[in-house]
Amino acid sequence: MSVEEALEIVQLVIEKGSLNKVEEIVLRQCWEGKSYLEIARDSGYEVGYVTDVGARLWQALSKVFGKKVTKNNFPALLRQQYIAKHIPVLAGSGANEQQQSQASILSLLAAKQQDTAEYRDWGEAVDVAIFYGRETELATLKQWMIHDSCRLVALLGMGGVGKTALAAKLAEQVQNSFEYLFWRSLRNAPPIEDLLRDLIQFLSHQSVELPDNLDSQIACLMSHLRSSRCLLVLDNYESILRSGERAGRYCSGYEGYGKLLRRIADERHQSCLILTSREKSVGIAVKEGKTLPVRSLHMIGLPLVEAQKILGDKDVVGSEDESKQLIERYSGNPLALKIAATSIRSLFGGDIRKFLDQGTVIFGDLRDLLDRQFNRLSPAEKKIMHRLVNCRDSMSFSELRENCSGSISPQELLEALESLVCRSLIERRSTSFTQQSVVVEYLSAQVIAGLTPFPPKD
Repeated sequence: MSVEEALEIVQLVIEKGSLNKVEEIVLRQCWEGKSYLEIARDSGYEVGYVTDVGARLWQALSKVFGKKVTKNNFPALLRQQYIAKHIPVLAGSGANEQQQSQASILSLLAAKQQDTAEYRDWGEAVDVAIFYGRETELATLKQWMIHDSCRLVALLGMGGVGKTALAAKLAEQVQNSFEYLFWRSLRNAPPIEDLLRDLIQFLSHQSVELPDNLDSQIACLMSHLRSSRCLLVLDNYESILRSGERAGRYCSGYEGYGKLLRRIADERHQSCLILTSREKSVGIAVKEGKTLPVRSLHMIGLPLVEAQKILGDKDVVGSEDESKQLIERYSGNPLALKIAATSIRSLFGGDIRKFLDQGTVIFGDLRDLLDRQFNRLSPAEKKIMHRLVNCRDSMSFSELRENCSGSISPQELLEALESLVCRSLIERRSTSFTQQSVVVEYLSAQVIAGLTPFPPKD
């Protein structure tokens, strides 16, 4: 169902029979998955006014449908409730010519559209009513998924950079292009059999008995992905990958996830799987390419203007230079900025300068977040990270090889560098490698405190 068809239906059912300019804007942009804050910014209206208009619309539609309507569920309910409830009334014996015409329109829509009201399982998806920037990334991902028909898309980046939020916003905006939407977090590392059981039962609308072996279970899922257009999201994919080794190796007992990814990437179907992960799993790199159906997006921090909005929403103040300095020290990482802004407000009265003057920028929840990511590194990766932080500048491969001579073989160096890139912990700039500011701050703080897990220079 297109947004134009949706607007036509709403015009038919609301009591006053027409939408004003703002109501139409709200309906159009909510249909695209935009938040009230985004709608207000795009349209020039106050966010409170936009929210009130939306609330009145959902209340009016709830009265018509006899079921609670929200900005998130109204596309699906529009298909289900109106078509099922009102075609018989409009086409009845007492219907006038206009009503008969309306019934005809809706009958055509009913024939084209499958009832999808119950075909959304958002699982543990986060609320993205407030969302900062990422317009370029969203446009790129929509191009890949809708126009290029990518079968597998990986969102990669450091912890806190906003992978989950981007996946949720993307899923909201493209959900009407899919018959089914299924979201699961792998944070607690569910066995592959549990995931497949939930997914197949969801797609088949019934409790089914799965085949005995994994290959047959995946084959059963693939038949659904071929027959229906499904959007699957697996969040926190790094939870099933090993620590202490090169990036992307599966934990013992979780190799079945790799088999699932290979089937989804290689076989013809009309669905799409989105992964979010702090590191790229084995097998994705060799299958991806700019014209291939497997692609990955490496996320970095927010640009200055969008990052400043986080500070403004958190009610912290400072000069443009002070806010820029703060954002650069955290590499524009949204979660890091939110954590810092909370402390700035509670400990320094919202004054950025006072916070910067005290010197410590890595602490509390942010340190815990980085600890978890760095504890996953192999010994060779830890040595390279230590060398780079000592340098505090970029180093070429030849400089790293010379600096690590005697402790890391050339083969280990290549493998470790590739692994660190997959983990988004180092960045390649032309022919050299460097670290993000937040990483440098973290490692430097560890060294100063005498807590660094990284080996000293040979």
